[in-house]
Amino acid sequence: MNPMIEKFGALVGRAAAGHPRRARRLLALAFRAANLQAKHFPSRQLPRSRAYISPVCMDSMLHPLVHPERSAIVNIFLPCELLHAMRIEPQIAEGLSCYFAGAGSEQYFIERARQSGVPDTLCSYHKILTGIALSGVLPKPRFIANTTLACDANTNTFRRLAAYYGVPHFTVDTPCTGPEEDAVQYVAEQLRELSRFLEDVMHEPIKEEALRSVLACEGRSIRACQRYYDLLADRYLPNEMTSEMYTVFAAHILMGRPEIEHYFELLCEDAQNAVPFRGGNRILWVHSLPYWQNSMRTILNFSEKNQLLCSDMSFDALYEPEPDRPYESMARRLLCNTFNGSMTRRADKIAEMAQKLHANGVVFFCHWGCKNTIGGAGLVRSRLEQVGIPMLLLDGDGCDRRNLNDGQMQTRLEAFLELLEGKESAQ
Repeated sequence: MNPMIEKFGALVGRAAAGHPRRARRLLALAFRAANLQAKHFPSRQLPRSRAYISPVCMDSMLHPLVHPERSAIVNIFLPCELLHAMRIEPQIAEGLSCYFAGAGSEQYFIERARQSGVPDTLCSYHKILTGIALSGVLPKPRFIANTTLACDANTNTFRRLAAYYGVPHFTVDTPCTGPEEDAVQYVAEQLRELSRFLEDVMHEPIKEEALRSVLACEGRSIRACQRYYDLLADRYLPNEMTSEMYTVFAAHILMGRPEIEHYFELLCEDAQNAVPFRGGNRILWVHSLPYWQNSMRTILNFSEKNQLLCSDMSFDALYEPEPDRPYESMARRLLCNTFNGSMTRRADKIAEMAQKLHANGVVFFCHWGCKNTIGGAGLVRSRLEQVGIPMLLLDGDGCDRRNLNDGQMQTRLEAFLELLEGKESAQ
């Protein structure tokens, strides 16, 4: 870890122990400084699209820290179109934990969660979120909402935080099925109930016209994202793990905003103007991205030799909505998500996209505490073997530095990439 970030993380931890508001101010100040740098002095290695999305995501993280009265804690799979239509800022649990880890301050909050009885085996994203809340650093949101997709920790974590804050809580139960009509109607009715819940909590009506506008924007964004992947299939476009994490945010809780439509349009322009792929490894990443891990960054960030194509979490739900049927559209997109239902669905999509993007290798990141990835890795490997694409399974943690062996991960990834190079040379 950068020594300056390490010192800052320790400073935040000391402040949080006795003065949580001071810790919050320190973090907000650091995030603002990083945001200003991203807006006005972006890395010259970043394509225009990647430089654009960084401050957009940073703004979405900062707003709930400063204006909690119009914010809600949510999980990454919650359909946030209703929130955007009402100008409510979603505070994504997984994203917040990533930002705190990036600031080097996650250890104090993990320890705070452990002291409150949270087991070590729980997903680290949820441990950090719980610690941030119980320490008083995360201000009281207006409400909390989540889906049961796709993490076992969702319901317990969000129920506990709602009780701690004393705020309303809504859970969208997501059947582990495909988009059968009865399942669509079941989820759509819950989303209508969520709409009424929001009106009661915010004391203002939701405008159907605003919701349809959000869904129309979402549709244009999804079409642009699909065009981007079409273009990426035979081009080299510089990428890095942090930017790919931002794309995951854009494809989930921020989808439906004009800034996200513009982002995917910029991605298409960058891909259109990118140089043709001239050789080397093309890597499709599966699951969450340990964007702060130096060894992974050194190998993959802006690498022409080992091109990071995308994460499967950025194409898990690219289904166009019908603005005139908003609730059914949101329900169908949630049910069609590749994280829902059988792991076979997700494996098939990974194999499809790996072939489409001409990936010659897949890295499956098995995040600490995620039973979904532990149980599904073998199925994904088997499916990729059917289409002749090797897969590397890496055990690690998306945000807790204590749950990984950095040197071992680096050695295994480098060996895998060398294997891919040898395979390409033999062909």
